[in-house]
Amino acid sequence: MRLSIIAVRSQGDPSDRVKGRRSSGTKNSKKKKKSSKVGLVLLVVVLVSSLVVFFLYERSVDISETDEPSPEVPLPEEIPYPTEEQEPFPESRGKLIFVIDDAGNNLWELEPFLYFPGPLTIAVLPGLPDSAEVAQQIREAGKEVFLHQPMESLGGQDPGPGAIFVGMEEDEIRAIINRNLDEIWPVAGMNNHQGSKVSMDETIMEIVLDICRERGIIFLDSRTTADTRAPVAASRLGMEIIERDVFLDNEQDRDSITGFIDRGLRIAEQKGSAVMIGHAFTSELAPLLEELYSDWIAQDYTLSTVSALLKERNERQ
Repeated sequence: MRLSIIAVRSQGDPSDRVKGRRSSGTKNSKKKKKSSKVGLVLLVVVLVSSLVVFFLYERSVDISETDEPSPEVPLPEEIPYPTEEQEPFPESRGKLIFVIDDAGNNLWELEPFLYFPGPLTIAVLPGLPDSAEVAQQIREAGKEVFLHQPMESLGGQDPGPGAIFVGMEEDEIRAIINRNLDEIWPVAGMNNHQGSKVSMDETIMEIVLDICRERGIIFLDSRTTADTRAPVAASRLGMEIIERDVFLDNEQDRDSITGFIDRGLRIAEQKGSAVMIGHAFTSELAPLLEELYSDWIAQDYTLSTVSALLKERNERQ
């Protein structure tokens, strides 16, 4: 009897077992409900995140395809290249214009000047056996050609063929100069060979300058006299001319020429340019110019021609 009671007690109340099963089922259902809620929240987060990413992408596309940025968003400043790549070229200390007169007497005197590495203006005498050939060689060498127009001087020296003289009629002056120009054409300009007497005559100088204007060329006043009337005549005609600053070879030794060149450099520094005239027959001149050329470049001088100088002056006005 005692054994049966113990057995019954050990098995427990059946209702208690049902209650245990119900409580465990309730707990499981609660866990399932909780996990489903968490999954729903995660799904909502994923959807919202996707919408945000899609909205931002669309906005970035709209901005990139807009021609002009929104005014509220300032453009970033441009980043300059390294300073060593954008340093400006140094300003020139001055322009040096070398004019070589009296070309045309022969070809061998001219040749050293044709090999000069910088620009030159070379003035050719008319009416000589080699005048036309010399002018052609100058052009082929890339140098500038001028007519070196012979004119009467005060000293009475013979100016050579194709000269004009005080007392000539206008028609004769025009015929002579135009014939000289045609002989070596095309040219960029004209300057006077000798001519101290003619250049003091304002009427003749007006005729000479008017021819230059008609032919579209420049006049360089060699200033063989301080009393030249060429500037006055040019002003009356409304023309711009160029004037010589230095003669290089009044004394033809190397030291003297170097001294005259140095004077020209100082003038170029003071007023921006210097027009220096030498002569083809001076044997020391071409080698000295070639020797000094690299020094001038290193010292920030620039070399130019008469026509380029006048063009620059006109552009500044």
